[in-house]
Amino acid sequence: MFRDLLSLLAARVEKERTKEDTEAIHSIDRSFTFSSFHQSARLTADRLRAAGLSSVEILEAPADGRTVFGDSMMPLAWEADEATFDTIPSDGRPERIADRAETPACLAMWSAPTPPEGVEAELIYIENPADGKSWSPDDVRGKIVFTSAHPHSVKRILLERGALGILSDYQPRGADLPDAVTWVNAWSDDPGGWAVTNRDALGWSFQISPRRGAQLRGRLETEAPIRGRAVVRASLQPGTLPTPTAVIPGATKEEVLLLGHQFEQGAVDNASGCAIMLETARALQSLISEGKLPQPSRTIRLLFVSECYTTTFWAEQRPRARRTIAGLCLDAPGGAVDLALHPLDITVNPHSQMSYVDALLLAVAREVMAADPVRAWRERPFVMATDSLIADKTINIPCPWIGSHSRTWHTSADTPDVLDPGAQALVARITAAYAYLIASADRSLVLDFAHLAAARGKAALTAAALAELAHISDSDLDDSLLQLAYLAERHAEAVPTALKLLPAPQRPQLRPHIRALQREVRRLGHHEAAALARRAGLPAHTPTAHEPEGVLATIHPRRLVTGPVTFDRIDPELRAGLRSPRWSTALFTLLNWCDGRRSLANAAHLAARELRAARTLTPDEFAKRIDPAATSLLDYFQFLRRHSYVTW
Repeated sequence: MFRDLLSLLAARVEKERTKEDTEAIHSIDRSFTFSSFHQSARLTADRLRAAGLSSVEILEAPADGRTVFGDSMMPLAWEADEATFDTIPSDGRPERIADRAETPACLAMWSAPTPPEGVEAELIYIENPADGKSWSPDDVRGKIVFTSAHPHSVKRILLERGALGILSDYQPRGADLPDAVTWVNAWSDDPGGWAVTNRDALGWSFQISPRRGAQLRGRLETEAPIRGRAVVRASLQPGTLPTPTAVIPGATKEEVLLLGHQFEQGAVDNASGCAIMLETARALQSLISEGKLPQPSRTIRLLFVSECYTTTFWAEQRPRARRTIAGLCLDAPGGAVDLALHPLDITVNPHSQMSYVDALLLAVAREVMAADPVRAWRERPFVMATDSLIADKTINIPCPWIGSHSRTWHTSADTPDVLDPGAQALVARITAAYAYLIASADRSLVLDFAHLAAARGKAALTAAALAELAHISDSDLDDSLLQLAYLAERHAEAVPTALKLLPAPQRPQLRPHIRALQREVRRLGHHEAAALARRAGLPAHTPTAHEPEGVLATIHPRRLVTGPVTFDRIDPELRAGLRSPRWSTALFTLLNWCDGRRSLANAAHLAARELRAARTLTPDEFAKRIDPAATSLLDYFQFLRRHSYVTW
């Protein structure tokens, strides 16, 4: 179906160009100021023009700390010119331990300026200020707090109690990089929030490496008191966030979207993804211009976003978003194997958005990656973690995600030296083939896509049956059998999604074939369930179907807000103790099943089946998975209703 296309792409994609693009973007974005973002956007736009793409433009979203798109409040624009931190022992000889000119990541993004002469005060170490037990307000008032906690998680509690600023040697779990400095890009007052907005308190934080932190702790034990001096030249004010975009034009207005976030300090996360997009554009555009590939029926759009923020901004420009039939997110796909925390992930859509695109992407990846078995990869269930958020039903664009997780994530060690250009080239070939196949799909390809979806469903059912067999018992047999029935229905429903690529008058011709494929998937589900029941010694057993009941069965929530819920619009003091669900896969999954027709009881049951591990959670157990502070699922949804996230 696509081997000829992959051969063309293999000869055209150049790994050295992806490496050079990554280096060029990283060299600008590593300073992560808003002026550098605009410079970086211009670089990307220039390279898109040089590649021959059409309709190159830079969209601008307000960065005013006030405007809301979906449920995301836009950040304030931030600039930083100079930032240094010195320790001053009792003998008065200062030692510089952080300098933004050398290591931009040493200053938390959105840090506020100090007075021109800087701030000098005693340095006190508190390992984890969030515990609130090992210190008192008098301990920190008028002092600089040195901690091993993530500074964002303790910003509010320390500043409210009079601390002048924060110094941290925090590093993400699993990084094990003693000389790397953690990049802090979340600085709101809300520990579950992100960017600084108009309502957030001003403050600053410096970061040092774990090795330097250990040295400083030792000094504090033997040389106390030690003072610290911080100088920060920075500003926060209204501005804009740029979003470069361009297209490989097709014959129709329908679009296939490739998106990745630019404007972060890392080479792997995510200059590498942006470079892959650029190389994908070059390869496809050149092959089309030379007549080696025909012009696609649908337009292929590239969108370089500020993660989540301008993705939601773009999605709310309804005419553009409505024309988009499929997407692919590229987030951190180019890290070296020896620094990877797990294999390259292909993260598929949520079950409520299950689509032929998942099966297509996985099939292309298998073909491409088979040529290089050293680079491991895997399929991963949906998680709410990046710009694949457009798979939210209110936006309604099926969008898998290709990415990895490097130990260098969000640290100063995420430089071009830790790139794997060979992996970038492989992902560029996968990306280009995926986009071009969907953009060019005709009746024949649509039928192929449907077959791929059915084949994926059958393989998934066989794997699920084996997983259920591993822990089957009399007490959970019904749960296992119902899980297989649930999965069979989800995969059967994915098969006809390929028909959306055809004009409505052409769809009836393929429907008999599509229905036959769906029957095959459902039949295998019945077969695997029957085999499981026989293994449990109950060959004729029929599970009791789930019947929603109680008050949740009378509520039919309808969404009122576009995209993932963040609580950005709600002051933290008014959240009834609930944390921001910005990254909650559980809430995203549940809300995606809430369509205004389905009851909350039914939606919760479907979401629990989607995220099921050993057993299916009850609605109130599921609420605890969303937020441990939730008293019940009903209470949680009543809170959402009070704040106009849902209605019924």
